[in-house]
Amino acid sequence: MKIKFSRIVAGLRSERANTVSALRLLQRITKWLIIFLAIFTGLSALIYYNWYARIFDDIFPFGWHLDLDVALLIFVIMHVAIGSKFFLTRKKIKHWKFDTLIVLLSSTLIITVISLNLPPVPPPYNVKIGNSKFNFDPNAINTTINTTRPDLFQNGSFSAFDVLVHLESIGKINLSYQFNNGMDTHVIDSLNGQQDWWYHIYYSGGFDNELNAVRMDHYPWKPGTMINFYREDPSYISQVYSTFEEEVTRLANNGGNVIIPVVTINSETFNLEFYNVTVTPHNLRDDTLQIGVITALDVIMTLGDLGYITYELEWITSLRGASYVHSYFVDQINSDKTVGRCGFLYEVGDNDFKSPGINYIYLSSDERILTSPEYLMFFWGCL
Repeated sequence: MKIKFSRIVAGLRSERANTVSALRLLQRITKWLIIFLAIFTGLSALIYYNWYARIFDDIFPFGWHLDLDVALLIFVIMHVAIGSKFFLTRKKIKHWKFDTLIVLLSSTLIITVISLNLPPVPPPYNVKIGNSKFNFDPNAINTTINTTRPDLFQNGSFSAFDVLVHLESIGKINLSYQFNNGMDTHVIDSLNGQQDWWYHIYYSGGFDNELNAVRMDHYPWKPGTMINFYREDPSYISQVYSTFEEEVTRLANNGGNVIIPVVTINSETFNLEFYNVTVTPHNLRDDTLQIGVITALDVIMTLGDLGYITYELEWITSLRGASYVHSYFVDQINSDKTVGRCGFLYEVGDNDFKSPGINYIYLSSDERILTSPEYLMFFWGCL
């Protein structure tokens, strides 16, 4: 039976105001909130698709979809719970057990929705080596981290490998390693008496267990980093080391110049391909990296220097879910500009790891140190 809003309010104001009137009012309120939020979350969700974002991003930002969908789910649960109560009443099913069941189920669902959307609580450690866990804090008293690659990192900056060396220096682990000139990287001979170690690493807001083929002493550490050192299949490590050797050989054959055989830009409205691009350093991140160190972002800047493309960069301090980013991102190439959740992503490395995505990792291009990769690709995508 349809109950008019005015009758509900009148019932609440009268001396006969009761639980039913309050529930009727709440049901009506949640109904309109559901309609309102469904429209806004639906329209803002379309910002994921760049064709819509170009028109309506300023009116319906995608952030609304992320912020309002939780509220929408909560109001749907409340509305269904109240509707269930009235359905049982119409069927003349009245018992405190059913009311309790409805309250418990709806409360459990609401708590679940809220808990699933809360920011993840970081574990009490940020380094894991096998089954051992460590809380590594470079800012702790009497803690000094000296990088093993002063040719790459500025004083005060260091890599994932340097964290291992530090833990060994304070007696937390047993580490044996050497620098391999043929691969331009440090190699772990044994860690706690075992061989075949590799690592997963992710920054604040990143993804755990992200497989990579990046030199361990090239991967910058930054606040909020989690590192997991684990035993890897020897065949995979051998394949990674083989690509490192190929890069060093290629670099030597090019007289020490970083020359990338194929550079591709697959954007929303155009596709470009360049061959044998000699990359020059631009020292954009001289706060972290040494002068002359070449990064993936230098490739875009070099193409801009040559007049092949135009580009714009944007400094990002933090993103939703990532409290510490502090990196430059490519905001625009030629006429295509980042909009909504869509913009320029990249991957770089050896063709052996081009698929399934080992070369595509969440390490920003301005901190991705290059030795001499086989290819580099910037492409248009949505996150």
